Amino acid sequence: MKHFGTKFTSLFFALVLIVFSVTMVCADDSNGENKNDGSVLTINDKGKVAVGKTVSYTLYLDEAKEPIEGFELRLFFDSENLKYKKGTLKFEKFNVVFYNENIEGKIPMNYTSITNMPSFDKKTQFLTADFEVIKEGNATISQFFTELYGENMDYLKSYKFTYDLTVDGKKIVEDGVPVVNNDPDTLEHNQGDFKNYADGMGDDNSPKTKDHVLVGSGVKTNVIEVQKNSSQDQKNGSSGGLIIKIIIAVLFVLLVSAAIVIAVLTTRRKKKPEE
Repeated sequence: MKHFGTKFTSLFFALVLIVFSVTMVCADDSNGENKNDGSVLTINDKGKVAVGKTVSYTLYLDEAKEPIEGFELRLFFDSENLKYKKGTLKFEKFNVVFYNENIEGKIPMNYTSITNMPSFDKKTQFLTADFEVIKEGNATISQFFTELYGENMDYLKSYKFTYDLTVDGKKIVEDGVPVVNNDPDTLEHNQGDFKNYADGMGDDNSPKTKDHVLVGSGVKTNVIEVQKNSSQDQKNGSSGGLIIKIIIAVLFVLLVSAAIVIAVLTTRRKKKPEE
């Protein structure tokens, strides 16, 4: 009877521990669900990513009728919600791309080569960048091409851009239409020959639906910027020349003064009586 009581007590405590463990697991799951409900970021109104996760943005180019000789692109992202992971910007087809990954919310980049002109007549990766989700809410990853041209140096008129969002190896957005950045500063200072359309397609291959809308004026603004920079350079050159002239004048006065002092000392030494 004594052994039976001992076994019963042990079994009772084991059951209590099991029930307690199950209760704690359920509580944790419940807390996790509540936490995730308010910690999700929606990107481009399409992909939902939990805070703390890394999302890969991959841009694709398709239907280009000629190989790409060069481009100038700015990739934008909401830095309040997304943190770009430095060193993750990858290009499968371009060998040497110059870019700056130290600007908040923007990665400007450019490429040109007459020896490596990749073809994008079929859907091919253009670039990939990884971002860490740091805050819930809504965010946008967008782009704006200033230049995109083929071997004839004319801007591309046949193209199709799409993008994917990938989290943990799973695509949460596939073949989405990239968002074209329409920030006034971008449209004012970064408009080039290339035409950015909201449907992600060019004039020569777009079905020209209501979504085929030009983003920006389509008028190149680089010349205006160059003129402004040239004027500024001239101002800086004028002030710089004045400063140099002042420095030369001061040095000349110092040299003349030193020469006079040396001459006076030499004269006095000659006139000193011998001992």
